[in-house]
Amino acid sequence: MTENLYATVQPPLDTRPSKASRNNAHGTDQDVIERSKVREICEGWGMYRDAAEWSNYRSMFHDDAYIATSWHQGGIDDFIEASKKGFAMQNQGFMYILHRIIGQTVDVQGTRAVSKMKVTITCRYNFKGGIEMDNEADCRFFFLLDKRDGKWGVAFYTLLFDKDKMVPVNPGRQIQLPEEEVGKYPSGYRYLAWCEANISKTPPKMDLNSHGPERDILYGKCKDWLDGKKVTPNLTGKDEVTKW
Repeated sequence: MTENLYATVQPPLDTRPSKASRNNAHGTDQDVIERSKVREICEGWGMYRDAAEWSNYRSMFHDDAYIATSWHQGGIDDFIEASKKGFAMQNQGFMYILHRIIGQTVDVQGTRAVSKMKVTITCRYNFKGGIEMDNEADCRFFFLLDKRDGKWGVAFYTLLFDKDKMVPVNPGRQIQLPEEEVGKYPSGYRYLAWCEANISKTPPKMDLNSHGPERDILYGKCKDWLDGKKVTPNLTGKDEVTKW
């Protein structure tokens, strides 16, 4: 029997924030307004970053925000600088990253919020011989926000990958990736992770698979965040990041 690489089961019930306002199931009109504010902020990830609108992008985050992507982890200002360098290094093998925003849900509980946003990340890679291929990764973005001095802002961001694939830009010119090597990476983003390690030369973060134990760890920390508890990265692991 073939291994189920994409096992999808209901998250543990004790990770569901039952007191949060969401999707108009309960709450007030003001709750809807607050959720709309959060949604507008989070959609700026793709709209601002992809266009290199760095001032607008930076306005989404609190000064101490922590960002964890597959290719970079650290504070928001460090991430912006790394992103700028990435755009400038595309002719040296770094991936050209764009985002297709599909939709999102928002939970609000007091002055804290969590947004879960469905996104397809597209990364264009240039292989030897000028062969271009896109990695398309279906994933879920997680934004943990809080309201400070009356203003919402992102405090933490990370993501989980559901599945990915390689797509040739020119169907007549493509590269065959070594499946045995690719299979060593997490199932939700195994092709992207291989490309990051071998083309971009950015060792991928290995605990961002939506089909692994990290999903339940992240869901638990999202609930803790909404319940007002202290949350620290790593959001998808049991190790703790204390400085960034």
